[in-house]
Amino acid sequence: MNLIRMNFAKISFIFLFIMLFAPSLAFGEMQYNFYTEAGFTKDDKNELAATLISSPDNLHLYIETSFWESKNDKEQKEIKEKLNVLSKEFNEVIYPKLTSTFGKEANMGVDKDSRITIFFHETKNGVNGYVKNIDAYEKSINPFSNQRKLIYMSTDLFSKDFLKETLAQEFVHLITLNNKDVKYGVVEDRWLNEARAEYAVTFLGYNQEGDYVKERIKAFLERPYVSLTEWQGNIYDYGIINSFVHYLVDHYSVKLLVDSLKSSKKGVESIDDFLLNNGYKDRFSDIFINWTIAVQINDCSIGEKYCFKDENFKKNTILPFSNYLPFSEESTLYTGQTLKNYSANWQRFVGGKGELNVKISNPSGVITKIPYIIKTVLGKIEVGFINLNNQETELAISNFGKDINYVIIIPIATDKNISASNGESYFYSLTVQTLVKENQDSLGDDDIKLPFEIDKPLSQMNKEELLMLIIRVIIYLLVQGKTIV
Repeated sequence: MNLIRMNFAKISFIFLFIMLFAPSLAFGEMQYNFYTEAGFTKDDKNELAATLISSPDNLHLYIETSFWESKNDKEQKEIKEKLNVLSKEFNEVIYPKLTSTFGKEANMGVDKDSRITIFFHETKNGVNGYVKNIDAYEKSINPFSNQRKLIYMSTDLFSKDFLKETLAQEFVHLITLNNKDVKYGVVEDRWLNEARAEYAVTFLGYNQEGDYVKERIKAFLERPYVSLTEWQGNIYDYGIINSFVHYLVDHYSVKLLVDSLKSSKKGVESIDDFLLNNGYKDRFSDIFINWTIAVQINDCSIGEKYCFKDENFKKNTILPFSNYLPFSEESTLYTGQTLKNYSANWQRFVGGKGELNVKISNPSGVITKIPYIIKTVLGKIEVGFINLNNQETELAISNFGKDINYVIIIPIATDKNISASNGESYFYSLTVQTLVKENQDSLGDDDIKLPFEIDKPLSQMNKEELLMLIIRVIIYLLVQGKTIV
């Protein structure tokens, strides 16, 4: 009887202890308030309540409480199933493959927990995920630190694709945080940080399905002329860095991304350091110039550096801005534009006849080397370069419109001494003239004199275009009262 009373007393004490202190021990782990990036949250909040859903292996999975409670039992079950699949993918594929190549994230968070926290919350349109560097530091350094290894992801991903792709990207940012900020006190240039994260999707084999990378390629083809290094955070920034990072790995291997990540230097300087240490003659500016040619012609037979090897990029070329020159008499065309650092414009000139003279004005001095592409009427493509030692220079091309189909001029700004995000624009201008010499004025045996102007040489026209031309000639002759036999 006394034994029973004693056990009952112990049980009562334990129960009372749990009732008094359990909220801070048990329920305190289930509920947590996270500081967030206000500009990324749906309602611009910088703090959100979260509910712990599960802690599988290397992870703690939280969801914004208001979002979670708005779902019915069936919807919550579906989300949990997706989280189970995601955590399995992270623990078995994403984590081991990325850490074995790029290095590890911090062993412990400030909270002394080795697990990575993923917090899903409602975000603004276009925000799939992010990492806050301040979470790697104590509150004494930054009071808005969550003091843990933390990845933020959008709840929109539960109803969209790219859940595992986004997690892989954000995990690369955690690895970068540990290898740059924590180790060297260096903040990686945003464009290169994002470029590594973009390539992680291909590295893990997720781009074999193609949907993710197709969106990036589409964005790049829409606006290829944005700056590579000046990060604005829009879809077009992701488009250009995705194209460029795949070109980098195609020609210099993933080791470039790994070594530049583990370097105490950042951005362009870290890549130049890799090239120098591994015996390459190329420097970053050379790579950027070759890339601008590759995205235009994308043909390894013309030059080993003028193409992509990744299957997703092999068939893609950009559409240059076309300038049409009149076919009759001499003509002059002027175009002036601006460039950001590490950006390019692709200007195609077609039409005209005689000698093509291109005068290039570069008042800023930032443009130092301009590639150009010539396509002959026989379909042969040639690549050349204009070195700008002064603020002005000229290029002359003979037999334009006869032997030469078109020429593409690619003005490029590449200055490693300029800050990656200084925001400045640099003006350049092209003055293009066609000059007809006396010996080119007389008609040859193969020339045909037409009573009106045409948009291209006869040799370049397809059957449909030639048929339309014949119809125009017949109509012209009939109007003139000519007899057609």
